Amino acid sequence: MRNSTSAPVLAITALVYGLGTSSNSPSYDIPEWLISYIMDSINYAKVAVSFFGLIGNTIIIITLVKIGFATPINISFFALCISDCLCIVSIAWSAICNIPAFADSDLPFIARDVAIPSGGSQSNIFTGITAWITAFITLERCICVVFPLKIKKIVSPGKTLFSVCFIFIVNLPLVYLPFYNFVFIAKFDEVKNQTSIGVQMRNTPLAKKIHRANFMYRAVFMYTLPIAIVLVCSVALAVSLKKSISWRQRQSGKNSEINNSSQQRSSKDAQVVKTVLVLATVYIFLGGLSSVRTVVTLVWSEFLVTGPYGGGTN
Repeated sequence: MRNSTSAPVLAITALVYGLGTSSNSPSYDIPEWLISYIMDSINYAKVAVSFFGLIGNTIIIITLVKIGFATPINISFFALCISDCLCIVSIAWSAICNIPAFADSDLPFIARDVAIPSGGSQSNIFTGITAWITAFITLERCICVVFPLKIKKIVSPGKTLFSVCFIFIVNLPLVYLPFYNFVFIAKFDEVKNQTSIGVQMRNTPLAKKIHRANFMYRAVFMYTLPIAIVLVCSVALAVSLKKSISWRQRQSGKNSEINNSSQQRSSKDAQVVKTVLVLATVYIFLGGLSSVRTVVTLVWSEFLVTGPYGGGTN
């Protein structure tokens, strides 16, 4: 399937003239241009959202630098913003390469091909790093509530810095794998009627094993395991906060001042419980979709990015 710059024109033509109502009417593949039009709109939206996301993360990074890194949570948030920025840049580049105005311009390379190893694959890796840092932050917050008196011994700025650096060091080498699995070659571009730099998947037994091992690692360790950690920590955090609310209400007794203060604090804690559960539910749902997509791609090769259902090119 190829994105087309004339998709909006085809859509208007279909609505005005009514496809199939006359034997003289032009015959268009409606599902193809409709999906193409939707994908083009999604790519434009990705670029716009990525722009604002990059600005937001930059502001947070500057704020954290000014505040300092005396507390572990600031270090974790700083690492999360760095990983998120790298993920945003990869997603934006992949979206730009799939926008017809850019992809069909006079470039020395086939943009949609080059976006596979340099955009989409990279965003998956940085998404996994972000998932692990998110799981670490959730675990840290859970420990703060469950073991409030031991938090300074369990979690310190030095241990947090080591943990986030370890997450980056373990996963960053995966950035080079797409450039091994996909080979840059000269391809004849029929649209431009010229030879350009394209991408072809390396077809060797070793490359196939590395590719499948990479998918398994991503499915289990980069997507599923962080989701499980977030789920367990979120449930433990919610249960601990509810117990704290019940204990505070029992200790308030008959003192009206203490009772009012306890009710206000309990109300805030209840809102925290709801917020944590909502965020965890959204994260688990979206992360679960990524895990399912990775497993489906691993089982059926047709859903590879270079396959007929992957949205890439062969």
